[in-house]
Amino acid sequence: MKPIIVASIGLFASVITVSLSFYFTKRLQLKTEDRRLKEEYYKPFLKSLSDVATDNNNDKAQEKLSESINFLLVIASPQVVKDLMEFHSFVRQGAKDKFPRWSQEWGIEHDRLLKSLIKSIRVDLFGEEKNIDKYMEKLSLVGRRK
Repeated sequence: MKPIIVASIGLFASVITVSLSFYFTKRLQLKTEDRRLKEEYYKPFLKSLSDVATDNNNDKAQEKLSESINFLLVIASPQVVKDLMEFHSFVRQGAKDKFPRWSQEWGIEHDRLLKSLIKSIRVDLFGEEKNIDKYMEKLSLVGRRK
């Protein structure tokens, strides 16, 4: 009778081990696929945002930016969508009641909203990061006119 109990316990332990291994592997695989999918949408967004920042009169860049924002509304996390809409509203309508566009105050608020958006995107892709505020203290888009 004892060998049957020992064999049953061994079989049960094996099934549990295999099941847990499968579960955690599948979970990691899904997380990786989710991140890859999001990266596919974040890259064109950041490229089009940079293109518009370097040439705000470029209609094609404006069109690509609008398209990529619309895709992110479906793909991105709720926090990214919130920060994206705040940034978009600020840039589009500006803060005319607070300060004139392109003033120093406007630039400070623009950079604050952009920093918040970029941080949200990083958290969406990589999860919470330690000291993110410390190493992202100064942040701006980089580019040049074509």
